[in-house]
Amino acid sequence: MTTGFTTNKEDPKYNYELRRQSLRSSWVPATDEARKELLEGSGIVVEFVIGHSPLPEAEEAVAREQAAHGGFLRLDLVETYADLPRKTLVFFSTVLQKYRPRYIFKVDDDVFLRLDRVAVAVAQWASIEADYVGCMKGGQVLKSPRYRWYEPNHALLGPEYFTHTWGSAYVLSREIVEALLFVPPRHLRRLANEDVTVGAWMLALNATHYDDRRMCAAACSDSSLVVYDYPKCAGLCEPVKRLLELQADPACHSPALQPSGALPLVKPIFIFDAQPDPKWDAKAKNAMRLQRRRTAARIERARHQAARAAKAAVPVKAGD
Repeated sequence: MTTGFTTNKEDPKYNYELRRQSLRSSWVPATDEARKELLEGSGIVVEFVIGHSPLPEAEEAVAREQAAHGGFLRLDLVETYADLPRKTLVFFSTVLQKYRPRYIFKVDDDVFLRLDRVAVAVAQWASIEADYVGCMKGGQVLKSPRYRWYEPNHALLGPEYFTHTWGSAYVLSREIVEALLFVPPRHLRRLANEDVTVGAWMLALNATHYDDRRMCAAACSDSSLVVYDYPKCAGLCEPVKRLLELQADPACHSPALQPSGALPLVKPIFIFDAQPDPKWDAKAKNAMRLQRRRTAARIERARHQAARAAKAAVPVKAGD
């Protein structure tokens, strides 16, 4: 789970320490014992992912928090919002050095995750050999620097971004991450934002996409995996407050699975490698045949009209 250094303790939006406190009070295992139990029971590791700060006081604050609670994965880089794609690459590399996961589930620290459903969801993704999972979207490429999401590479991209997941939560298979890390970093194009950058890498690597709408649920349900204030915010709008509200919501503690042991799927919006609908295909072919007949009929009428006009234009000699 990606997190950051507190920049303003007075504003909950930028108080990441307070945000992590709410996470430990909701769905994140808060102790070494709880993390060990999760790993042994489900094979899942949950850690706060953070690099380093050039500010000594920020480093000291995270060091105190780590000593008190544990559960941090420190990356060998200095944090900067301007280069989140680099943090993502270092994160992937660090994970594969430390673990051998089937999937890497990346979430931001402002979402609510049904951790008890992850193992079953992983089995579902593996059954279709999905490499790149999340709520897929497109979006306008912004060409003006006055916008927050300005894209300096807009001339390469055209008016719209290719399909990619929301950055709040997405999943990558170990195989696709290994393929990504095999590419020298200088050959990996970095776009303005982390979500579209990862999406570009996945296209280049021919990853198998899967649009899992359970990963952008606006409320807890019998199928939700990741809950946030979609689409109003790219996470929970007030995470410190909303995480605790969701933790108190009985709907967020409903049985992880149906009585049959299944985790419901939600119909995707984006269908990749879809087979044509035979009914639609037959209808389209009939429409094309009809169009060809109409076109042929128009050409034939035009030919007859031209012939009649030419005949009428021939002069008649006197005495004929």
